[in-house]
Amino acid sequence: MRKIRLGFISPYEAMVPLIDELKKGQDEFEVAIQVGNLAAGVNYALAMEKQGIDLLISRGGTANLIREAVSVPVIDVHISGYDLLRSIMLANGYSGEKKALVGFSNITLGAASIVSLLDIEMEVVTLKEATEVEAVLLKLKDAGYKSILGDVVTVEAAGKLGLNGLLLQSGKESIVESFQEAKRIFESQKDSQQLLRVMRNLLEIKKQDILIFSEDGRTLLENWVSFDGSPFSSSQLTEIHHQVRGKEKTVVQMAGNDGVVVEIRAEQMEDREGNVFICTIKHPENYKMAIPGIRMEPVSLLPSLVAESPVMEGIKKLLEKPAMGKEPLLLEGELGTGKKEIVRYLHHFHQKSGFIIHLALDEFEDFPSRFDISEASTLLIHLKTDKAGEPVRAMRSILEWAREKNVQVILAGTKISAELLSKIGLADAIRITVPSLAERKEDIPPLVRQFLLEFHQNLGTQAIKVREDAMEQIKQIEWPGNLIDLKMYVKKLALFEKEYVIEQKTLASMPFHSTSQSKELDASFKNMSLQEIEQQIIEQVLEEEDFNQTKTAQRLGINRATLWRKLNK
Repeated sequence: MRKIRLGFISPYEAMVPLIDELKKGQDEFEVAIQVGNLAAGVNYALAMEKQGIDLLISRGGTANLIREAVSVPVIDVHISGYDLLRSIMLANGYSGEKKALVGFSNITLGAASIVSLLDIEMEVVTLKEATEVEAVLLKLKDAGYKSILGDVVTVEAAGKLGLNGLLLQSGKESIVESFQEAKRIFESQKDSQQLLRVMRNLLEIKKQDILIFSEDGRTLLENWVSFDGSPFSSSQLTEIHHQVRGKEKTVVQMAGNDGVVVEIRAEQMEDREGNVFICTIKHPENYKMAIPGIRMEPVSLLPSLVAESPVMEGIKKLLEKPAMGKEPLLLEGELGTGKKEIVRYLHHFHQKSGFIIHLALDEFEDFPSRFDISEASTLLIHLKTDKAGEPVRAMRSILEWAREKNVQVILAGTKISAELLSKIGLADAIRITVPSLAERKEDIPPLVRQFLLEFHQNLGTQAIKVREDAMEQIKQIEWPGNLIDLKMYVKKLALFEKEYVIEQKTLASMPFHSTSQSKELDASFKNMSLQEIEQQIIEQVLEEEDFNQTKTAQRLGINRATLWRKLNK
C-alpha cells in the first residue's frame, strides 16, 4: 500500500521542529512541510494540491482559508489545555505589563479556568466574530494593556496597534492528534479524492505572478512564481490597491526584503459583485538586481523595547515624542547595544507604513532614477568609523534625496564625528547615546525573559523561566558584546535546557564566552573538533541573520530540519 501524501502548513516557524520530530513515528505518511500564515499558507496549499497531495493539516484561520480554496480534506490542529497552560505561564513571566488573552470561546473557556485557578493577573476576552479583533484590541489598549496573547491573526493585529503580541502555540499532543485524524479521514475519502485529482490534472494552469483585488481591497487571489509567498507587506498591498483603484495603470514597488524593484501592471474588470483589479507583476530588466548597499526592512510588529532602567526609560519617553518621528537623529553606542532595535521601535511607534531603508556607505552606489519609496519610511545610515573619513559627497547626495522624499534620516555608529556632521549639515541633529548593558543592569531580567519567549516561539525551546539565583549570576556577567552576547548566551542555555526552568547548574555546564569581540571567524581551528568548528559557523550565521532559521538554513545550504538538529546537539 502506498504512503499517504500529507501536506503540513504551519502558520508559524516554531511548529516545524515538533512536526519533524513527530512525523518519524508516522510510517504510513509521506509528509511535506511549509511555513505560511493565511494567504501565504493558501498559496502553499494550492501548490501542494497541484502536486497530488492527499490531505492537508494547518491551524486556525489559515486552516479555514485553505479549506475554502482547495478540494482536498483539511485538518485543523487544535490548542489543548496543556498548550494553554504553557502559553499562559510563559506570558505571565514576560515583563510586568498588563496582559490579556483574546480568542474565541473554544480557547477562552479553558483559559479563564487556568487564570482563575492559578491566580494569574490576566484579562480573558472572548470574541464572537473575527471582525471584532481590532475593536477589542483598541479597547484593551485604551485600558492600559500592553501584551496580548492570542492566535496568529490576533498577534499581527496587536502589533499593528503598537501592542506586544504573544502567540498561542500548539504542542506535541495536538499535532499527534491531527496525524491520527488525517489517517481516519483518508481511509473514508480516498476514492472521491482520487477522482478530484484526476479532474484537476486536466486543467491548464498559466504560471504568472498575479494579484487580484476586490473593489473594497480584499485580496481575492495571489499566485507567486518568482517569490516564496507574497513579497508585499499588508501596508504595501493597501498602497497598491489604493493606487490601482485611483486609475493608475502601472505601479513601481519594492518586493521582498532584498531591494528588488518590480513593476505592477493593473487592469480593471467589471463583475456583478463589484469591480475587480487584476495586477500582473513584471520584472523590468533594469530593476532586477538588488540595489548595492541597500536593504529594505518592513516592520509589521512593534518591538518590545525593554526600559526598566532609568536611562532606557528616558530614551523610550524621548523616542515617543511626536517630533522624533520626523527629525534627523544620531544614535551612538557600543557594538550590540540595540541601535537597530531602537530604530524599529521608533519607526513602528510613529505608525510609519513604509520601510526601514538600511544603507551601508561602503557598498552603496546610487539610487535608481525610478526608485519609488513611501515617505512614511526611515533611512538608517550605518557608519563604520568614528572619524570624518566617511564619503561626504555621497552622504550629501543621500541626504538631499531623503529631503526630497520627505524621509526621516538616522545615523548610527559607535561614535559619530562632529566634523563629519558639520560637513553634511547635521551638526544640530538630536543625539542619543545608547547605554551599554553594564549601564542598564535593571533591564537584564526582562531581556532574558523576552529572549526566552522569542526562542520558545521561534525555535521551540522548552525553558520558560530562569531561577532567581541563576538570574542574579547572569546579571553579574560582563557583556562585551552587550545585547548580542546576552541573546546568544540565553539561546545556548535555552537550547541546552530540556526542563522548564534554567538552574545554576545549567550555567555551570554552559559558561559564558563572548562571541562578538570580532565579527570574523577564528583564523585557526587547530584546537577545535570538526563539530565545534561547524557549531561556531552555524552560530555566527544565525546571529548575522537575526536568528531567522529559514534564512540561516538557506545560507548554509541545508534544510530547516537539519539546522534544528544541529542546533540541538
